Amino acid sequence: MFGIWCGKDATVTIVEDFSIAFLRIRKDMIASILKHRLYGTVGVAYGLGVDFDARAVYCIKHPETGKLSYNEAVGQEHLEKHSEDSCSLGEDGSMTYRMYDGTEYPLVLAEEIHMEDFGKKTPVDPALTVAQRMALWNVGQWFAYDDGYLGADIGTQRYSIYFEISLKDELFLYCRVGQNGYCEKGWAMRSTTCIRHMECRMIEDNLQTLQEYKPMEECFVADGCAFPSDGGWYWSVKEVTDDVIYLNGCGDVTYEIHRKQ
Repeated sequence: MFGIWCGKDATVTIVEDFSIAFLRIRKDMIASILKHRLYGTVGVAYGLGVDFDARAVYCIKHPETGKLSYNEAVGQEHLEKHSEDSCSLGEDGSMTYRMYDGTEYPLVLAEEIHMEDFGKKTPVDPALTVAQRMALWNVGQWFAYDDGYLGADIGTQRYSIYFEISLKDELFLYCRVGQNGYCEKGWAMRSTTCIRHMECRMIEDNLQTLQEYKPMEECFVADGCAFPSDGGWYWSVKEVTDDVIYLNGCGDVTYEIHRKQ
């Protein structure tokens, strides 16, 4: 049951300890739900609006103390209601995500996840291309929390699923589904669903994310990032070593992809 599942209006990612779901409830309402195997539903973010004419409502629950943090009372209601959500597998290998009110989201498997891959070490292998190394080294997962902070990430060779809400200094809210694309010139990520403080979007037909994302090599920019027409974020290769691949991020930032040792 571990994997990434996609439907026309939803993406659901399930690993051993937690899951992250993205649901388009209506055109101007997208929800992201973070649920932990031991602690239950610990985070909900709602994007209200379309594209950059939007706002976010959220609620996070400290897994150990149960302390709630939210910006509007309805955020707490969303968290409580989505605690009743469930998933079920069909005999044909499909999945159905069932929301608390009975709304169903039919899903198909986009990528199977093998939990052992997250902890697998990657030896130095000169035979691997730069693209193959980035795809392997980017595989990972984490779940973290603190007072006023909740975050989780699932990275596979094809997808990057992210949920983070922080109230530490100022509000930071970023929940996203991305498709990974690699080539010898760099790493591109196509953001297909995104909820941020002033952003709310999901591609019109989310089933398109079942298709492999291949970046346009001619769109990578030396010494910088690029945002071409395919909707991807392009980060070009800056330097390659046996242990780290350095990429040109935006705003003179350097991104690093580390080999698992």
